[in-house]
This record gives sequence, structure tokens and C-alpha cells, in this order.
Amino acid sequence: MSAVYQAYVYGTAFWYAIRAQPVLQASGESRDHLSQEPSNVMRDLELYNIWTDGWQLLTIALLLLTMSGLVPLPGSASPASKSAKPYAKALVAVTMLHHVTTSFGAWAHYAKVTHYTPAMGVGVWVNVFLTVAGAVTLAVGFGERGRGRKRA
Repeated sequence: MSAVYQAYVYGTAFWYAIRAQPVLQASGESRDHLSQEPSNVMRDLELYNIWTDGWQLLTIALLLLTMSGLVPLPGSASPASKSAKPYAKALVAVTMLHHVTTSFGAWAHYAKVTHYTPAMGVGVWVNVFLTVAGAVTLAVGFGERGRGRKRA
């Protein structure tokens, strides 16, 4: 697998893990920060949604690392084996879709004066960067071309 693909996969997985950490560590504080009107009726449902969002981000990061073949599963031959190549383009495309949708969601909060936080700005720009990095990854390719082999 190419270095560009590896960088994209590790960068995206790292971004998901960074986003999950504060949500899982301080779910109640996250809920209070995001909620405009604290109410006991919605508290349990909002805590559940925040908590599961954090675990979903960690799950996506782990799936990305294992399905890409960069982190070997027990009993597999080697990292980045040929069996991972069929999933490479699909993984990049799906994570790019996720980056685009979450950047729009972050932008919706970033653009409102009542919802603005620096974290939303970071979310917008990191997701835009990762979307562009995914497009570069799709354009550059996933093979070993250009590493000393001559093309026919």
C-alpha cells in the first residue's frame, strides 16, 4: 500500500479517536455544553446519544485500521496484505462521505453566533482537510507503482 493511503488511514483513525475521547470522558459536560435548555426529560436520551456517538467513533476508527490491512488481525499473514486491497477505495470513499457530512454539521454550528465554539472551527477545517486528503489518496492510487518498476 502507498504511503499516501497509510497516512490517510492513520490520520482519519486518529481524528476519530480524538473526537471520541472527550465525549466518552465527560458525557454529562458535553451534554450540558451542547444543550441550550437543560431539562431532566431529555437528559438520559441525550447522554445515551452522546455516549454512543463516542463509541461509534472509536468503532469506526478500529474498523478502518483493521479493514485497511494496516493493522494485522491475529492469525493474518501480514499487514497490508493483498486481501485488504479490494476494500481500500471503498474505505476511503466512505470515510470521505463521513468527513463531508460532519463538516457540514460542524459548519452549521460554527456559522451560528449562538452555537459558535473554536472546537466547531477545528472540526470544519480538519474535516475539509481530511476530505481533500481522501481525494488525493483516491487520485494517487493504492498500488506500488512508481517504486522502481518500469511500466510496459
